[in-house]
Amino acid sequence: MIKSIKRKLSVKVFLITFILLGTACSGTYFSISKLLPTTYTNLLNQATETAAIQLADQLTAYDNLSDCGDALSAFSKETNTVFWVEDQNGNLVYPAGASTETETISGDTAITFDEDTPYIDVSSSGKFSTSFYPITLKDGSTYTLAVQVDLFVVHQTTEVLWSIFPYVVLMIFVLSLLCSGVYARYITRPIVQLSIISEQMASLDFSGQCNMGREDELGCLAQNLNSLSTSLSTALNDLQAANEQLKADIEKEQALERQRVEFFSAASHELKTPLTILRGHLAGMLNKISGYENHTEYMERSLSVVERMEKLVKELLYVSKADGNQKSEYKTVDFAELVRVQIATVTDLLEEKKQRLEVTIPDRLSCEVEPAQMERAIQNILVNAIRYSSEGELIWVSLAKAENVVCFDVENTGVHIPEDALSHLFEAFYRTDTSRNRNTGGTGLGLYIVRKIMEMHHAEYGIKNTKSGVLFWSKLPIKQSVFNSI
Repeated sequence: MIKSIKRKLSVKVFLITFILLGTACSGTYFSISKLLPTTYTNLLNQATETAAIQLADQLTAYDNLSDCGDALSAFSKETNTVFWVEDQNGNLVYPAGASTETETISGDTAITFDEDTPYIDVSSSGKFSTSFYPITLKDGSTYTLAVQVDLFVVHQTTEVLWSIFPYVVLMIFVLSLLCSGVYARYITRPIVQLSIISEQMASLDFSGQCNMGREDELGCLAQNLNSLSTSLSTALNDLQAANEQLKADIEKEQALERQRVEFFSAASHELKTPLTILRGHLAGMLNKISGYENHTEYMERSLSVVERMEKLVKELLYVSKADGNQKSEYKTVDFAELVRVQIATVTDLLEEKKQRLEVTIPDRLSCEVEPAQMERAIQNILVNAIRYSSEGELIWVSLAKAENVVCFDVENTGVHIPEDALSHLFEAFYRTDTSRNRNTGGTGLGLYIVRKIMEMHHAEYGIKNTKSGVLFWSKLPIKQSVFNSI
């Protein structure tokens, strides 16, 4: 119970309000019970006193007491009190025939004489209050007016107040209970809602909103809390987006670093083999080892190795350039003519392998490219298609326009690539022939260079197996929007 009171504001407000209302109502009732008799008595005495003083002043205009009958009757009707008139000897002279006994003044009556006041006040401890007022008529005769006020109604009212006290207490309890509950709910409900929203915000949950519809300080606080929640949510989302971007950049940089390491490792391996061959040829000839007497033959072999090394170095230099920040400006060229020229350069290779060529190319097809780079990409694609197809197979080349792109496809038949190798074909130094035989493939940089050139031209590209062979496909934008770097 105590923990609940300490932890819940609504319980605290309810108890405090209940105690305050109960105390205020009870105190008010007790005050009324105590003050009502005294106040009521004072009001009756004051009204009677005022009327008696006016009567005493009025009787001074009469010659004798018998002439005062009308004034005394009017006084009786006005005040509704019991009164009588006594002479100097204490004998009752009005009303006539009344008893002269004066038992109305009990033994505990206190009589006070004051020369400065025109009457004698008597305070009774019983249910009556009697006051005496001196009267002097016009002929000089003096009398005493006795006025008796009945206090029974005052005592009866006090008894009624105390008799209904239990019901009043019950009513005070019920009303205090209801009012405290309503007041506590009205005051604490928005505060509880604000507490819940702030607790959510502390947990970095900014989905909650305070919808109070109030214009007081609590409503202003709710609006400020909503604004703070929105600002924090936006800042947190921006921070998360920046964090995700940073993680993506770090992962990309790590991937690039791994690619560089793998690239240089593969390049070192590719250069190490021909250098070893050259070293062996030269050492054998210089040391006149048996079998190396025909210098011309081994010099020709060494020249062939040097040529392969030269080709590899040129491709490495090109890849280094492609990975740099060199700007390339695109030009509008006849892409169909560009393809035809590259087909002409590989005619001898086609005849050597006795392969057939089918071409579907329009007469003219304009496209924005960097001519030198695109020529190299087309040549690499054609050479790869010819090199990895057997003798007598078909090489099919297609060029067409579709909406805002140029579709360039090259298919070589009679061969298929393992599905798990398709995603690696555009990696540097990757070859499906793990033995890396020079007679069955090149340096492994051809398709990597094609990849760089296609990315420079914002083209979509890929290699897939078909029913009859392997297809290289690409979709090149007809118009390049910006200059790019390779």
